[in-house]
Amino acid sequence: MNLNDVAKIIQEYLADSPLVVLGSGASVPYGLPTMRGLADVLRKDALLQAEENSAKLFSDMDLIDLEKAIDNNTLSDKAKKRIRTLTWKCINEKDLKLFKDKNLEEKMQPLVKLIKKIITTSPNQLTIVTTNYDRLSEYAVDLYRATTVTGFEGNLFRKFDGFSEHVNSKRIAARERVVKILKVHGSLDWFKTENEDIVSFPLQKQIPSGYTPLIVPPGKEKYSTTHDEPYRSIIEEADKEFKKAGSFLCIGYGFNDSHIQPKLISQIKNAGKPIVVITKEATAECMRLVADSNVKKYLILEDNGSETRVISNKGKAIVSGNVWSLNEFMEVW
Repeated sequence: MNLNDVAKIIQEYLADSPLVVLGSGASVPYGLPTMRGLADVLRKDALLQAEENSAKLFSDMDLIDLEKAIDNNTLSDKAKKRIRTLTWKCINEKDLKLFKDKNLEEKMQPLVKLIKKIITTSPNQLTIVTTNYDRLSEYAVDLYRATTVTGFEGNLFRKFDGFSEHVNSKRIAARERVVKILKVHGSLDWFKTENEDIVSFPLQKQIPSGYTPLIVPPGKEKYSTTHDEPYRSIIEEADKEFKKAGSFLCIGYGFNDSHIQPKLISQIKNAGKPIVVITKEATAECMRLVADSNVKKYLILEDNGSETRVISNKGKAIVSGNVWSLNEFMEVW
């Protein structure tokens, strides 16, 4: 199997209205923190250091992943709230830094190209399901000049173009191009009042006074939190979109989230829909659920130094280049 063979598989498997799943690995190339980076921030916090079992908590962060470390230790409600706040601040700081980057449009081109590729070959629609809190998807959709649907109204990038016929035509086209972004674990822009009102304040530097960030922090509590709104409605909508999709493209997704996996795995195993996974490193769960299961059409691309390791139902290979990265993947697709 060579690069041309891989390209043919990609084109075959993603020919029918692919739904895109974005995991944390999709955000890392844009400067967003990894779980290890977030763990480093938590370790330095004085309030968490004062927790009774902080030494074991921080030790577990080194030995196992952050989420399991939180699950393995009993934390006070104050500490849990602090983890949510620090998680928001850490990711929000990096996200805003990217937003203000003068080269943002250039940096976002891989995601913009992905959106354009799917929308132009589908009926002007694309669905992105993501466990990420960041706004990268929204930035890319705005840069492509399409309409974002998140359950909230409004968008982030605004340029004054005037009122010519040409501009009016572009506005009509933008309204027709729709990208549904389903953020199953919440967003940096979403907040809740003490009265349970759900609102969105875009691009805040700090958490607004009197509001709680609507993000699901790491740990097993996310499974009880997501029974509440807006998570419940978003997850239900994601389930519907998984059933409607013709194929799936997973980018930097580790297959470690039970909110979205059941419907996804059901569709690739029982309905026989193709799946393509591009990632820095395929997780054990990815291999178990995709490569080592009864999935008829799958392609996994992962980093192999300056090359790409290919694992597919059609065979295994090593091909030149970083085809596992979105930038080079788009050149091949």
